[in-house]
Amino acid sequence: MTKNYASERYIPKQLNTKIKENDHFDFFWNNDNLKPSCIAFPKKGKNKLFWYRFKNVEHMNKHINNVLENAKTREEEKAKYKAERLKPHTLKIGDVLYTSWGYDQTNIDFYKVVKLVGKTSIKLCKMNNQYYESDCRGSDKVVPGDVKENAEPFLKRVNGKDNHVNISSFEFATVWDGTPKYQTAANYGH
Repeated sequence: MTKNYASERYIPKQLNTKIKENDHFDFFWNNDNLKPSCIAFPKKGKNKLFWYRFKNVEHMNKHINNVLENAKTREEEKAKYKAERLKPHTLKIGDVLYTSWGYDQTNIDFYKVVKLVGKTSIKLCKMNNQYYESDCRGSDKVVPGDVKENAEPFLKRVNGKDNHVNISSFEFATVWDGTPKYQTAANYGH
C-alpha cells in the first residue's frame, strides 16, 4: 500500500529540529550552521509555507522573525476589521437601500428596511422601480416605488463600518441618497 502524502506533512529527514515555538507556524531546520535550511508549516496546515536554504543562520532567523511579525500584523488587522464590521449600524425602519449591478447593462434594485434584528442585522423587502424620466433612449432614471406585492422580508447582516449590505454575490446595497438612479432602458438589455 502506498503512503498518502497529500494527507500529511512532508518533512525531510535532515530537517529534524523544531525551532521558534509560536502560535502561528511550525519551523524545522537542519542544525547546520554552515548551510542552514528551514521548512515552515502553518500550525494546522499540511502544505508548507516555505522551504529555503539560507546563507547563514542570521539570515534564516531574520526571515523567520519577519514571517512571525507579518503573521502578528495580519492578526491585528483581522481583529480591527472584524470590530469595525460588527459595530452597530445606524439604519432605521423605513430607510431605502439601493443596488446598482449588471454585466453589459446596469440594473437598479431598491430595498426597504422593514425590521431591525439585533445590533447588526435587518429585514429587507424588495421594492418596485418607479420610472422618473429619461434623458436619452438608452437609459432610464428610476426612483423607489412601493414594496412589491407578496414580497417576503429577508434577513441580512449590515456591515457597521459604512452601513452596507451584501444582498448576493453581485449585489451590494447602500443607503439611497434620494436622487434618481440611471439604469439601462428596457429595449437596450433588460
